[in-house]
Amino acid sequence: MSKLSFYLAASTLLATLLVSPVHAQGKQDFTKPIHVSANQEELDIKSNTLVLTDNVVVTQGSLLIKADKLEASGSDDAEHADTFIARGTPALYEQTLEDNSRIRAQAETIIYYQSKQLVIMEGDAVVEQGSSILRGERITHDLAAQKVLVEKGDSQQERVTTIFTPKKPSSEHNDDKQSEQ
Repeated sequence: MSKLSFYLAASTLLATLLVSPVHAQGKQDFTKPIHVSANQEELDIKSNTLVLTDNVVVTQGSLLIKADKLEASGSDDAEHADTFIARGTPALYEQTLEDNSRIRAQAETIIYYQSKQLVIMEGDAVVEQGSSILRGERITHDLAAQKVLVEKGDSQQERVTTIFTPKKPSSEHNDDKQSEQ
């Protein structure tokens, strides 16, 4: 695979690194150009590995990824990068969704396996949407099965946390209840 085709494939898939955990993504973002910047970029053609380091920022529309290091790799016979690993203190993902709500995710390490459609966030992983929060040492999202597993760390004191915020009742629904009284 040529350096340019690997780089283009890696850049195209960078935008999906952390977006995939979201069921209702900002679809318009995927039609926008992908901008990737870092203080350093290294491409190893023999190992099909692209490494971006120091102040890595990826944007595509409302999507924003920040990491200390981002690595994209594929097997020797792969046409495209398949594994993406973002590391940071923490690595961060933000995006505006179709309903204009904002989603934010962070972890020390975020791994995306494109062919398996699997996202794994490790190290104080947190996903926030509105006032709803998922928190654990490890959050695994199987995109194909649409399943999320939140796991605690090894410490006995650690537990996973989920905070659900109920929808506010509509004013029409409240008016009906008041008229019944």
